[in-house]
Amino acid sequence: MRLTTRIRLLMCLLSAVAVLQGNLPAALGADAPALAPPEPPAQPASGPGGAAVLYDRVIATRHGRAPVGYWLFEPSTPADPDRADRKLPLVLFVHGFNALDPTVYRAWIDHIVRRGAIVVYPDYQDVQLVGANPLTYLGNLLTGVRAATAELKTGRHPPIDLARAAVVGHSLGGILAANYAAVAEAQGLPLPAVLMPVEPGGCRGCGGVSERLGAPLAPLDTVPAGVLALVVVGSEDDVVGTTGGKLIWSGLEEVPLDQRDFVTLVSDDHGRPPLEADHQLPQTDGLGSRVDAMDWYGSWKLFDALTSCAFEERWCDTALGNSDSQRFMGVWSDGMPVAAARITDDPGPPVPS
Repeated sequence: MRLTTRIRLLMCLLSAVAVLQGNLPAALGADAPALAPPEPPAQPASGPGGAAVLYDRVIATRHGRAPVGYWLFEPSTPADPDRADRKLPLVLFVHGFNALDPTVYRAWIDHIVRRGAIVVYPDYQDVQLVGANPLTYLGNLLTGVRAATAELKTGRHPPIDLARAAVVGHSLGGILAANYAAVAEAQGLPLPAVLMPVEPGGCRGCGGVSERLGAPLAPLDTVPAGVLALVVVGSEDDVVGTTGGKLIWSGLEEVPLDQRDFVTLVSDDHGRPPLEADHQLPQTDGLGSRVDAMDWYGSWKLFDALTSCAFEERWCDTALGNSDSQRFMGVWSDGMPVAAARITDDPGPPVPS
């Protein structure tokens, strides 16, 4: 066999092997574009966390002055005119430390409102934090909620059903959300049927600088036994960790286990952009935050399902019980499931960071 023929045969064999291995351009020394990484899941069309809404737009109004003022977010025209006179549930949205501007959560707030709710966003802190006393935060929060509920009863707003109330909070707001649930009845304020602290922290007993700067966590044995509760943490939360979440969990011992779950959302870098379960997870704007599958299949889905279960007896399987639908976080564009949420009734003891 002539040498040139042998060389050609060898090149054909190498090319065939390279094709089988998916490395033909590299084997031949040719420049070739890298395969595009998988894309993250899109928002589901409907269901908890989905894009389907009942109202066209959101009206935001500012009331009072910090630290006892609040924002109101109300739905405008319903897509279905028959809904115009229906009473809406109340959602208290308690922000994280120094997040008095609701812009950082606005996409989530708008999602909640357009699905059919009125959101109250209390200040509880002052714009100027120098000399702030964390011991006043809960009192400020209660004052703001009391003013907001009085305003909502004036007839200048969509009809509201204060017997259907939910409270959700992020970071320090998660601690205060739990505190609110513990004292609402004694304070004569709307009693929450739903409690969802997300990445709660910044409390005394949580360790770190919060020992001096954090708000105390109230005794939680007065949280209504009928509440539906999710404590949500992030696997990559290196700001507050899981201590605050575990403290809340252990304090909710009067709430039956079938009405509460401890949820860990898990980061996944299988594709690009990666899905990050860091401390900014619930924030939808600023500090590199964005709306993605961690919202649609994580915090948004869980809160939608929990409120639907409490108020309408719908989506309860997605809200609670370590079901497939509760753990499901969507699918990357190449068919790979996103890392599932971890659900447990035994997160272990809190360890201050």
